[in-house]
Amino acid sequence: MIAAVIKTVLSNAFLLLPIVAIVTTLVKSRRLRIGRRPHNVAYLLWGEMLFYSVGLGFIWSGIFHAYFQRIAAPSIGWQPSPFEYELGWLEIGIAFAALGALWRGYAYRAAVTIPVVVFGFAAAAQHFAQIACCRNDAPGNAGPILWVGDVAIPAVFLILMWLSRLEADRR
Repeated sequence: MIAAVIKTVLSNAFLLLPIVAIVTTLVKSRRLRIGRRPHNVAYLLWGEMLFYSVGLGFIWSGIFHAYFQRIAAPSIGWQPSPFEYELGWLEIGIAFAALGALWRGYAYRAAVTIPVVVFGFAAAAQHFAQIACCRNDAPGNAGPILWVGDVAIPAVFLILMWLSRLEADRR
């Protein structure tokens, strides 16, 4: 039973990490409100989402793409490939930049967000193409990873970046 719970949590980390970011944002926002300190909730959430969803999430997926290709590739409906090693290390590199975004300003966060958004939307386009041409309905291609990880989260990042633009002026 415990093994099943652990497997479920680890298999759905990309769904759980944004929830952790939201909860952390709520806690930080409440503390700032109690202290009567001005804050932008979108800016707080943007930093937390970069830290958890991209920082920790991309480390997780990068390790799987780079070192556990026999697990990662079939879940997407692919065969293991040397390019997965490269993809994994690209994700890990972006992850390290995203981890630092929590303590940085608007420009740094935007610089990390833009490639994440482009990557997410490009991955979504590829997943849609695989569904259309090859009927690839593998869970890692057509499941929640497509709709949450490759469509919703990049869209949320664009919205948060736009809502946080005034924070750059304030700081």
